[in-house]
Amino acid sequence: NPNKLVGYAYKWQDETAETLLLKIEWSASRTGLLNPVAVFEPVELEGTTVTRASLSNVTNVKRLQLRPGNRITVYKANKIIPQVDANLDMDGVLTYAESHPVFCPCCGKETIPVISKESVEVAVCENPECSAKHIKKFVHFASRDCLDIAGFSDATIEKFVNHGFIKEFADFFTLPWYKDEIIKMEGFGEKSFENLSAAAKAASHTTPSRLLYGLGIPNIGAANARMIAEACENKW
Repeated sequence: NPNKLVGYAYKWQDETAETLLLKIEWSASRTGLLNPVAVFEPVELEGTTVTRASLSNVTNVKRLQLRPGNRITVYKANKIIPQVDANLDMDGVLTYAESHPVFCPCCGKETIPVISKESVEVAVCENPECSAKHIKKFVHFASRDCLDIAGFSDATIEKFVNHGFIKEFADFFTLPWYKDEIIKMEGFGEKSFENLSAAAKAASHTTPSRLLYGLGIPNIGAANARMIAEACENKW
């Protein structure tokens, strides 16, 4: 029928590359969730060199039966996010120690397997004193989407937490108490301290939604924080 319109949708095929899996690296998050990352030999994808790809959870590690030394194929989802596509050397179900981080890489405490609300298996560190939980929550608080405190890199926050300068969120704004100690630290000085203090002072004037999101309350993401702030008419 010449009067009938027919539509076709075309999808570009993702560019894939074969490489060698070197290891699975686990990192602890501020919530205690341990995130697996595939580390592999460098490959070129979509014009850039790629060496790492998030695996998201234990379920994916087990599904792909990933072991160091396996030949894998990788691609960029939406031409941006590196992902493991397939394992070319799948050779049997993984043992618990192969698919899970038995001990937290940060505090050394034993981890536990948990089924998340998305029905996938994840590994969790339940130690409330795990340093990663403290450092990551402060990194989140200072990040661009939250209070956006310029100059506070992950490494800087880790140093300040380990030295006891930052123990709670409010400590970002009381750093002058530790000025003498900070300016003597390696990589810091009078100018660096002034820049950090000025950035913290500027960030102290923020919005309710940014502050709420920055507190890292479970299930309160950026969108929910905005909705709650708007429902409260953005009043403090």
